[in-house]
Amino acid sequence: MTSNDLNLVHGQGASGLDLQTSDGSLSRNEDTTTLPPRSSRIPGFAQMPVRARLNALVERDFLSRDCADALSDAGSLTSELADNFIENCIGSFALPLGVATNFLIDGREFLIPMAVEESSVVAAASHGAKLARSRGGFFTTPTKSIATSQIQFKVDPTEAAKIPVWFETVRAEIITRANACHPRLLNRGGGTTGVELRILSKPGVFVIHVHVDTREAMGANIVNTIAEEIGRWLPSAFPCRVGLKILTNLTVHRITRVRCEVESKNLEMGGFTGPEAVERIVEAWEFADLDPYRAATHNKGVMNGIDPVVIATGNDWRAVEAGAHAFASLTGQYKPLTRWWKGDVGQLVGEIALPVAVGTVGGVTRLHPSVQSILALLGNPDANELSGIIASVGLAQNLSALRALACEGIQRGHMALHEKNIEMLRRYDHMPSLTAVARGSEPTQNQ
Repeated sequence: MTSNDLNLVHGQGASGLDLQTSDGSLSRNEDTTTLPPRSSRIPGFAQMPVRARLNALVERDFLSRDCADALSDAGSLTSELADNFIENCIGSFALPLGVATNFLIDGREFLIPMAVEESSVVAAASHGAKLARSRGGFFTTPTKSIATSQIQFKVDPTEAAKIPVWFETVRAEIITRANACHPRLLNRGGGTTGVELRILSKPGVFVIHVHVDTREAMGANIVNTIAEEIGRWLPSAFPCRVGLKILTNLTVHRITRVRCEVESKNLEMGGFTGPEAVERIVEAWEFADLDPYRAATHNKGVMNGIDPVVIATGNDWRAVEAGAHAFASLTGQYKPLTRWWKGDVGQLVGEIALPVAVGTVGGVTRLHPSVQSILALLGNPDANELSGIIASVGLAQNLSALRALACEGIQRGHMALHEKNIEMLRRYDHMPSLTAVARGSEPTQNQ
């Protein structure tokens, strides 16, 4: 594989932009003269200074000038706001904010904001999105914003048989009480969509689930309030001892699904033809499907794409992580969050399914000035649209990683992008550059 090929896959050209050749000159990887003004394909984006990148987003109407100015100010989170967000605040901690290019989702162009410190994540997402464009990009399946509260209770085991019958008599009452907690939610078209009784494995232990359409909110405060209200009422309806009253992050009624396809010819890499690359990528996925040890790292790569977008949009990445990994374990064995197979005309087909409980109103999403600009960059999506965007980035990230793993090995390209970090360390720790090590000309500490 030539150095130019490496740059195409993992270097600056991984964003689908101008490519840095081995002699330092720029070459174009495609004719850009016909690109529409609002395309997420922005020639030369990776080589621009930070301010020029922001100007490019303004010129293409992805951002207003005010939003661009807010993002350029790393100190936009004031100490007063930070002190309201958390306890014992002493300052704020900044993460680099990048933009993944090339995303076409449900026929719309997107530039994806990603707050992350790890090299190669933004480039990998951009490259995966570029590959998916060969067959129309990413296609999402709409889902409602359903959050679930849990009310645990215990009864004498001798009374346990009565509980399912009793539950049916109070089902309507539970729904009424739950909706009374948030009347304005009903006015916005949300509210309780259903309740269910779950019988746990220990005799006499039960859980009531209350499912709630939280509209544009992530919904944690909404369903926690409902859980506590139902928990206070429950002992008066049936002799029982109420335990925990809280939401679950395993939101199985809020599963986001995204699909993409890639022409096999676009996957040629490392001396492998397109059809060979498809076979190797499918085999790499199958390894994760068979082995939970591999699945753990496979899914970590998926979350490499998902977490930075969740963070950038002011949502709870810990909740999304917990829900994703719990969902991956529902069958009793930890499984990959994605699935890849060969299509009917030899193309690579991929899908992702996981709970993505995010919101676009309330809390940090309304108060943090950078988050408001980031949501504007995404076109101010609703919660359902945002979950589809986030899952699309996870699928793109996984595609890029599997292709590199199956056809070349992950480390060569990752470390090529990591070179800037290594170079900074080298200045202080006398560490040799990767280039010098590769050429066998490692300098001594005194050089």
